[in-house]
Amino acid sequence: MTYVGLLEEIEAVFELKKLKRKYKKLQQDKTRGENDLEKKIDILTTDNDIKDYEIKTLKDEIKKLKEKINNG
Repeated sequence: MTYVGLLEEIEAVFELKKLKRKYKKLQQDKTRGENDLEKKIDILTTDNDIKDYEIKTLKDEIKKLKEKINNG
């Protein structure tokens, strides 16, 4: 192996290590993004469930008031 070939091999090893670090960081960022998205979906689902409950409760109250008016 020549001196130039040895230097190219060393550079390739360093480049490979650099790319592996970059790949690992991208994977961590992807996981973090997925977790954030799951949290947002959970929050929105919970908010939606609360609003549905509030609507149902209001409808029940309106129904009771209508019945009270009709019977009273």
